[in-house]
Amino acid sequence: MSMEAGFAKISHSRSPQPGPLETRASRDPGLSVSISVAPKEASASFESAEEVPIVTQDTRCQYVFDTEMQSLKDILTTANVQNMEEQPSTSTSWRLRQSAAQDEWRKARSHHLNCLLSCNEVPKRKCCHCTSPAIIRCRDCMPEEWLCMECDIHIHFKLTLHNRESCIDGIYKPIEPTVCCIEKDGTYCLVNQVRLLPTVRPSQLCTCDPENITESAGRAVILVCINGQYDLHMPKLLCRLCLAQWTPDRSDLIKSGYWPATVNAETLFSVDVFSTFEEMKTVAPSLSRQAFLRMLERRTSHFGRAGKIHGDVFQRSFMEYTFCQFQCDKMACVKQFTCPACTPNMLALCADGNRKQYRFRQSKGSEEPYFDGTFIAKDCDVHHFVEDVQSKMKSTAGRGMCGASRWSAARETARRANNLDEEGLEVVVCRHGVLLKALNMYRGEIFAYPLFLQKELQAATNGQFYCTDIACKYWPYLEKLAVSMVDLRPLLEMRPFLSVMHAKAHSTKCEITWSGRNQEGAGTTAGEEVEMVNSYLSRSALTTKYVTKSARNDMLTIHAIGWNRRKQDGLHLALSSRYVKTFQKAQEESQRLEGLSRELGCPENMVQQWVHDVKQWAADDSLGTQCDDQQNLQQSMEQMFLSVHQKKASLYTQTDSNKIRHLRRRKLREEKKKLLETIKLYNEQVSNEEQIDVVKVESRLSVVGGDTGADLIWPWEVHSSESSNILTKKKIFDAYMSKMRLQEERVIVVREMRQHCTYLRGLAENIRTKMSEMSAVRTSGSLSEVGHRGLQCLLQKRLADVDEKFQLVCASYSQALGPNAASLLEDWPQEIPECQTELDESSDDSDFEAL
Repeated sequence: MSMEAGFAKISHSRSPQPGPLETRASRDPGLSVSISVAPKEASASFESAEEVPIVTQDTRCQYVFDTEMQSLKDILTTANVQNMEEQPSTSTSWRLRQSAAQDEWRKARSHHLNCLLSCNEVPKRKCCHCTSPAIIRCRDCMPEEWLCMECDIHIHFKLTLHNRESCIDGIYKPIEPTVCCIEKDGTYCLVNQVRLLPTVRPSQLCTCDPENITESAGRAVILVCINGQYDLHMPKLLCRLCLAQWTPDRSDLIKSGYWPATVNAETLFSVDVFSTFEEMKTVAPSLSRQAFLRMLERRTSHFGRAGKIHGDVFQRSFMEYTFCQFQCDKMACVKQFTCPACTPNMLALCADGNRKQYRFRQSKGSEEPYFDGTFIAKDCDVHHFVEDVQSKMKSTAGRGMCGASRWSAARETARRANNLDEEGLEVVVCRHGVLLKALNMYRGEIFAYPLFLQKELQAATNGQFYCTDIACKYWPYLEKLAVSMVDLRPLLEMRPFLSVMHAKAHSTKCEITWSGRNQEGAGTTAGEEVEMVNSYLSRSALTTKYVTKSARNDMLTIHAIGWNRRKQDGLHLALSSRYVKTFQKAQEESQRLEGLSRELGCPENMVQQWVHDVKQWAADDSLGTQCDDQQNLQQSMEQMFLSVHQKKASLYTQTDSNKIRHLRRRKLREEKKKLLETIKLYNEQVSNEEQIDVVKVESRLSVVGGDTGADLIWPWEVHSSESSNILTKKKIFDAYMSKMRLQEERVIVVREMRQHCTYLRGLAENIRTKMSEMSAVRTSGSLSEVGHRGLQCLLQKRLADVDEKFQLVCASYSQALGPNAASLLEDWPQEIPECQTELDESSDDSDFEAL
């Protein structure tokens, strides 16, 4: 089937019911709908102004979805993507595959044990290059690993870094490269020898005959590579006629794949050591520098060598190499803190604090960080902003209460800890988990910190929603502060978004009003994406809380770059998988809403009315601080009853830990006790006919056997034969909101696919433009002529990588939009490979004190 047929099948056979989708029309007043189609020419520039579909409440989701799909279709059609072949599946059952593999390994275990023991036997072999007896084995020279004394010296004169073993006395013994075997008095013994560092050589030393050039050992040097430490000598070339000589300088060493540990290059680190350490730190953030160096020292002793690696020298050399590599990537148009799918228009920014990323004050240092302001904002800028905000806003004391929870982040001021310097990290990510910006917290999680990040990113990202755990407290604070600070008023163009998981700990009315599940245009954005990043960064806190200020800044930036690189590499897989899941879930939610409406007796024409009733109930904030009249008591009882009922119903579906369930049961008992006390107070103020039946309330709180919502438990709810309690309407409200968010998610995911393709195509055009500009000049800026040519080659390589990535992304999206899209859920990885199980653990215990 062709690509066009696949698009047509998706558009017609799987289109769910249309629904409203609202975005920010206020930014372009006077426009109702503005559709932009991505250009077909490959020379479309990324910086070109690209209009975004602006949808009003009168526009239907299906229309917007069709226009976004057509734009994405145009991009994928011009990419000339070939259909991806289906990969055969070995088995449909993971359990059967694991059982079969275990049986096979069990049967082969005894044979593997015998083979492992036989590896210790030293056979009598001849040299692979002559007929002499072999006394050296070199695994790096396989299949010609058996060598005699003369062949070993001849072959490993240049292959210095090979790890060899001697076969003297019938045992294998690792020997250093600076050791060779000789025969003396009829026996074999080991003697020292000089070995040279493998480096690049000049193509021509002088105009004399090359036979007059001799090579000798220069000054001693220490090389540290992934196999440990080597004690070698620098090579030295000398012409006997003209006395011209050469020894490698720092430029030659860097071209050879080494990085100097000091300016004098007395110790060298192989680049593969730095790349391995960076990858291991990215995958396992809690890995310490000392542990990695101990591993290298262990490998050194394993191969028969000795030596200790200095940790501080390694740290400084590693940071110098990483920073220079970062500058090279920056010149090659690599943007580590940008999400390709959210550029140039980002749907949501998620901000939260990480209190585990603290640092003790006892660790002091005066050196400047390499990545100052790159990822973590400069402390002086944040300090000036906080002082400016607190001078304009009069601080008010408050406990940050919302429902039964007290939020430590819902406050304007906080005292500093005595033994800490940085008390944590406030980070902002997009809805795909890409890190955008961060700052150091010095006064707890005060409102000014997320406000600073919002101010920094609002214009750059064109964000629509701002997600926080305390949006119900933060947004009124921003509205009040914007009155006195004019430069903060543009921030009100964004919309507040209460994180979905944390909304469960807020009051029921607060959840209905502020939760992201009930925000039109948000799709299925959870607002908890920052929690997955915090769970990753929290693992590095074991090593960053004892280091200096600059080292903490640099290592966290390296962690952030590594995290974003992994997210950007797998972004096309995540969006493709999310696209298929959205279609499936949208159909399921539509059917669930229809079944729930029939079960609860809500006809289709009454769904909108019930949704409106729930919104009105949540918006009615006439509940006073003192519950002394009937209206306040009624609203208080309804809210507490709904909160207890929902939390009890989701006790086992939202928690998988007995410890958490125990805490929530205790909290439920407290809330239920408070509800019964309020009912008792209400019954004392009304007549017997209007009193509430406590037994009926307790029976309805039980979730055993389900709750159809057929009977009314509040006397003031009985108005007509069609009256229903707020609990019943809330069920319809939740199902309807879930359906609408999934319909919106279709449009959002297709738009992000289109933006991803447009971003890569525009990036390739930018690289071509930069290459053409550089070809017109010989040098640029502070670069030398050699560095200028190297940058041109680097840009050419970067362009090839971007073109290859563009083809891969287009092929992935074409397969996701094709007829066999359902197979992606079986063959491709999930959106979030390792962080889904850590959501509950990632939330800081200090976020809220009661659930």
